[in-house]
Amino acid sequence: MGIYGFTLLEVIIAMAVFAFAIVGLATALDTSLRSALEVRERSLIRTELESRLAIRQAIPLDQDTFVLEAKDNHGIRVEEKIEPHPLTDQDGNDVPNIKQLSITATMGSESDSASILVNQP
Repeated sequence: MGIYGFTLLEVIIAMAVFAFAIVGLATALDTSLRSALEVRERSLIRTELESRLAIRQAIPLDQDTFVLEAKDNHGIRVEEKIEPHPLTDQDGNDVPNIKQLSITATMGSESDSASILVNQP
């Protein structure tokens, strides 16, 4: 064998080092893709919450609870609840018709919620 030949052991070691590098790169790629998917889901949920709050400020909820299933809403489940919210003015008098609107949006394993006070008879 000449001085330029590789032994079988050297080739096996080189292949093992290459395999470890490939596994490391694949793991890093998988982690970054999962993170990107989570960020996308959170962004879509937040956009849905903002849209639902805007809709409910313009068109009040006519029932105590409303659920929009994910299959009917591009993969995001929305639950809206409206409940009376006791509120008093600076003189201690009850303020009538104040309710708390709570909206929860869920997509996959991600979920977020928001609530506002509305004046609704």
